Amino acid sequence: MKKYFFFIIIFLIAYSLYVTQFQLKVDNYSDIVVAVTFFFTLFSGFFITRQNDRYTAVIDEISNNDGLFSLLYRVSGVVPRVQDKVREALRDHYQKIMDSNNWAYHVLNPSNTITRIFKAYSEVNNEEREKLSQFGDAYGGAFADIQVSRKKILMLFHQNLLPLQWSIIIILAIMMIVAFNFIPTYSLLIDALKIFFGLSVLLVVLLLKQLDNLTLFGKDFNKKTANDIFRILDEKDMAELGKLRKE
Repeated sequence: MKKYFFFIIIFLIAYSLYVTQFQLKVDNYSDIVVAVTFFFTLFSGFFITRQNDRYTAVIDEISNNDGLFSLLYRVSGVVPRVQDKVREALRDHYQKIMDSNNWAYHVLNPSNTITRIFKAYSEVNNEEREKLSQFGDAYGGAFADIQVSRKKILMLFHQNLLPLQWSIIIILAIMMIVAFNFIPTYSLLIDALKIFFGLSVLLVVLLLKQLDNLTLFGKDFNKKTANDIFRILDEKDMAELGKLRKE
């Protein structure tokens, strides 16, 4: 939200000058305000609901993906040699997310993580294969689910609003901001309400923008996601669990 802060301040200054310096006298202004408000609420509400569902679906798929990678790492523990290779593949995978500070790095760029993990599982001798076979359903299903999950994330990532849809929102937002000044000013309080209404419209558009480009996660989301996996790879969670059992 910080990158929008300067824009919001400029908007407040400009819109405050517009409200206080320009008095627009329009007959039957209430009909215009009601009509514009209705259509802005209708379209913005529809698009926000749609993009919020997309945002929630992406969160679910990311957590599902992380969980499946964790499962593959845990299962590989029955064969330490395999687990070392899986750990290396996952560490490289999440380090790229950390360095780029972008959870979608492997959505937008080619990734060989699944291939490396699958290769580590397949390059086992008969004795090691027997140890892994008891978890065959678990890691076999995990490989399939990871592939599907990645495709879902890829599709969700590209489900942005179309230019025509953004045009509708922008036009209605401008009409709303202009229409608020049709209301006669009888006191400073009325001007303040107009400014706050205008700011609310701007914030709705910015919220929709953050949902649309999936930046509502926050700047620390990528680090938290990667750090949780690093914690598993470093066996910190098992160490903490061991301490709790001793207590």
